[in-house]
Amino acid sequence: MEPGRREEKEPVHIKAKPEDVAELCLIMGDPARVEHASSVLSERRLVNAHRGFIAYTGMYRGLRVTMACHGVGGPSAAIAVEELAMLGAKRFVRLGTTGAFLEGIEPGDVVVPTAALYRDSVPSLYLGGSVGPTVPDYGLLQAVVRGLEERGIRAHLGPVFSSDAFYLESPSFASEWASRGALAVEMECATIFAVAAVRRLRAAAVLIVSNNLARRTRMLDAEELRPTALAVTKAILDELSRER
Repeated sequence: MEPGRREEKEPVHIKAKPEDVAELCLIMGDPARVEHASSVLSERRLVNAHRGFIAYTGMYRGLRVTMACHGVGGPSAAIAVEELAMLGAKRFVRLGTTGAFLEGIEPGDVVVPTAALYRDSVPSLYLGGSVGPTVPDYGLLQAVVRGLEERGIRAHLGPVFSSDAFYLESPSFASEWASRGALAVEMECATIFAVAAVRRLRAAAVLIVSNNLARRTRMLDAEELRPTALAVTKAILDELSRER
């Protein structure tokens, strides 16, 4: 059974109008990354700042795009996707960060999730129990990978684990989930893919490696990851602008 939706006349957290939000949304957990990524847009305008869900809408090579902050964790990400969809968004690409589980994946590398594993968490509420991994939209996943390849950005493709407990991530945690096939850990993909499936939306993700948990490297911050985030943003939008 499809989960219900609160019968709100308008979004509670994202105080924008339908005409403010594009059909394509790039969504990110860090408001600093939203500021960085949205710098590639022309005619950029702020359409929401309420409750920290910073959102800009603008143009990229003729493609209208909204870039928004979804906050940290599944509950916050679910709110962002639900409310942006209420306002007319149909395609979502998460541009996030991730901690690598495998020693050969370097900070600054790019991971493209082909599935998101999870334990009982927000996806369980949407899907009615722990029914297995959630997955991105295949066509959107293909477009993202094509865009990265066009710009010469090598990506590691494979499952990730979506965790609700940031401070439980450790080398033993990395080893456990790597043994189950996960390349890396993050906090939102399983939820975003679940919400998209239930609401008949399309979603995919590109994750920049901020640290390596197996090797206990330090975590790179948004400013250090900015060049990669901008390159990935342009790669995604170059490809999607050709497809419109």
